[in-house]
Amino acid sequence: MSHTMKFLVPQARRILGRNTISRVRHAGTLTSPHRNNPLHLRIATALDQKTPVVQVLEQWREQGNQVKPSDLRCIIKKLQDSEQFSHALQISEWMSSHRVYTLFPEDVASRIQLMETVLGLKEAERFFETIPETMKDYTVYTTLLTLYTRSDKTLDKAEAVFEKMRELGFLLKPSPYNLMLSLYSPMRNQESVKQLLSEMEENSVEPDDLTSNYALSVYAAVTDIKAMEKFLSSNPRIKLEWGTCLDMAKAYLKTGSTEKSLAMLHRTELLVDSTSKKPAYEALMSEYGAVGEREDVYRIWELHKNTGQSNEGYRAVISSLLTLGDIEGAEVIYREWELGGLPFDARIPNTLISGYNEIGMERRQRT
Repeated sequence: MSHTMKFLVPQARRILGRNTISRVRHAGTLTSPHRNNPLHLRIATALDQKTPVVQVLEQWREQGNQVKPSDLRCIIKKLQDSEQFSHALQISEWMSSHRVYTLFPEDVASRIQLMETVLGLKEAERFFETIPETMKDYTVYTTLLTLYTRSDKTLDKAEAVFEKMRELGFLLKPSPYNLMLSLYSPMRNQESVKQLLSEMEENSVEPDDLTSNYALSVYAAVTDIKAMEKFLSSNPRIKLEWGTCLDMAKAYLKTGSTEKSLAMLHRTELLVDSTSKKPAYEALMSEYGAVGEREDVYRIWELHKNTGQSNEGYRAVISSLLTLGDIEGAEVIYREWELGGLPFDARIPNTLISGYNEIGMERRQRT
C-alpha cells in the first residue's frame, strides 16, 4: 500500500495566501491569464481584510461586471488548494443560488466535497439527497464514495453507493474499485478483494498500479503466496510501491522462503524515493534483521544516517541487531544515541533492556 507522505505547502507559495502579490502570482503560472484578473484581485484583498467573499461577488455584479462561471470555478479550486475551504464553499453555494449559471455535475461534486470538509458528512449527505437524479453522474457518485471509503465505520454506506454505481453502469474505470480496495485492504478482507478483481476482469476494466498494489498487499497480509505470485506474474508491468514489496517480503519470510524474501527486500530498496527514505530504511532494517542479514542492517543504517538522525531510526537498528544477537553492536549504537542530542525516547533503552532479558543478561542491565 502507498506510504505517501504529506507535506504542507509553504505559505509564501500558497494561492490566496497572506501576500496579495504572491497570491495572484501563484493563481497559476507567471504567464497565467488570471494573474491580472480584477475579480481575483478583489477576492484576494477581501480575504486579507476578512471581508465575506460573497459580498465581493455581489458588489462586482452590482457594478455591472460579469461573473464568469469559469472564473468562479478557478477561484474555488485555488481556495481549495490553499485549504481555505469555507470560502470555497461560500462561492460554490453562491453559484448554485444564482440560477443564471448552468451547473455541471463537476460543480455539484465539488460542493459535496466542500460540505463534508466544512460542515461534516451528514450535511454532505443531506445535500446529496437534494440533487436531481439527472445530475448524479459518475463524478458525483465517485465523490460520495470517496467520503464513505475513508473509514470502516461507513462500510455499509460505501457498499450501498458502490452497488448503486453498479446498477447505473458506472463501474467502467478503476477508480471506484480502488476506493473499495482502500477500504477492504486494511481489513485484510481477501474475499472481497478477489470479488472486486474478478468483477473488473468481467467488465474489461484494466487494473491500474493502485489496484495492483492494494491487491498484492492484501494477499501478502493473509500470506496467500499462490494468489500473490499469480497476480504478480499476470501483471508484469505493475509499478510497485516499496511498501508493497516489503509486505511481500514479510509474507515470504512467514512461509520460510528466506531467499525469496531477501530478493524482495533488495527489490524494495530500488523503489525507495527521496520522500520515503526514513520510513523505508527503518522498515528495511527490521526486515533484514528478521531475515538474518547483519551486513545489510549496517548498510541500510549508514544510508539512514545520511537522511538525518531520528529516534525511530535508532530504535529500528538497535532492535534489528538484537534480533541478530549482535549485542555489542547494539550497545555501540545505543551509546551513540545517548550522545546524539535527540529528545529522550524511553522506547530505545527499553528495547535494549528487552534484548538483555531475552538472552538472560540481567547483570548487564545494571552496568
